[in-house]
Amino acid sequence: MGKEISKAELKVLNLIAKGLTSETIGQKLEITKSTVQTHRRNMLRKTGFNNTQQLVGWAVKEGLVE
Repeated sequence: MGKEISKAELKVLNLIAKGLTSETIGQKLEITKSTVQTHRRNMLRKTGFNNTQQLVGWAVKEGLVE
């Protein structure tokens, strides 16, 4: 699963895991809020999870995020 997640998605995922909003993540990464939401949606699709909480839990367990 993890190898499917792009570097850009991983950057977004790390900030999601820190509890930042899509708007704040967009500002930090200099991308639009819509792009952040697209990355989130794509990661959910790739991993098969139903929500962001499951996605973050998996990412922590796999060592992809702190």
